[in-house]
Amino acid sequence: MSYDRIEVRPLAGSLGAEIRGVDVRRMDNQTWSEVHQAFLEFRVIAIRDQQLQPDDIMSVSRRFGEPNFYPFVTGMEGYPYIFEIVKEPQETRNFGGGWHSDTTYLAQPPLATVLYALETPAKGGDTLYCNTAAAYDALSDTMKDMLGRLKGVNSAGLKHSGGRASHHKVIGGMKIQGTEQADTYEAIHPIVRTCPDTGRKALYVSRAHTIRFDGMTEDESRPLIEWLQQHQIRPEFTCRVQWEPGTLTVWDNRCTQHSAINDYNGQRRRMQRITVGPQIPA
Repeated sequence: MSYDRIEVRPLAGSLGAEIRGVDVRRMDNQTWSEVHQAFLEFRVIAIRDQQLQPDDIMSVSRRFGEPNFYPFVTGMEGYPYIFEIVKEPQETRNFGGGWHSDTTYLAQPPLATVLYALETPAKGGDTLYCNTAAAYDALSDTMKDMLGRLKGVNSAGLKHSGGRASHHKVIGGMKIQGTEQADTYEAIHPIVRTCPDTGRKALYVSRAHTIRFDGMTEDESRPLIEWLQQHQIRPEFTCRVQWEPGTLTVWDNRCTQHSAINDYNGQRRRMQRITVGPQIPA
């Protein structure tokens, strides 16, 4: 597709694009159509030079879908679906580190995540993304056939990262809640899901959240889960977003994973996040 209203600069060969020349608060129908097409084409779009308030974030996010509730961080006052991701200079653990797709442990995980940068480090604090549709395409036909018959049991417990309560208790700059109930959030989804907007198949499995395959033990499942995770993050399937204040990034959770890089100790980073578009993976 050609883009007439916006400037689109690809970030890498597999996925990701930087968008300039648009104020997301004032998009007409054609401009929104181009932004949405870029989202579907590139899966990760970093829209630069925005000046947004929470009302604006809510308005823009609703263009992608209805808000999802995130169970483990208290929302902003008056905006329960938006929460702040903050890492203070004295903290050494960040939020969102480790490869994953957001909240796959929900029965209807979000189509998209919207993240807006307010304060960013002088250097560091980037986010990595991988294209799980390209990773699926690169598999052998035999592997595709096998995975197409499997479902994954996804848990919020972060069992392989020391547990969610332990993981979050050292994040002092955020309003963490409900981590003691994390193990009660569990959902079964296909290991290979199809995006209803594009018809493309993508892997939907992560080391962080997929604890086993349905009908199999964890010991039986773990080697293949680990192999698939490493396969998805091969360099040729990835891109990197460098943040700056005013950057609004939107990514497609149906066919990507992401990992926030924790390389900026001693500096402050502050973002606002919302997830939208609850869908049953199929």
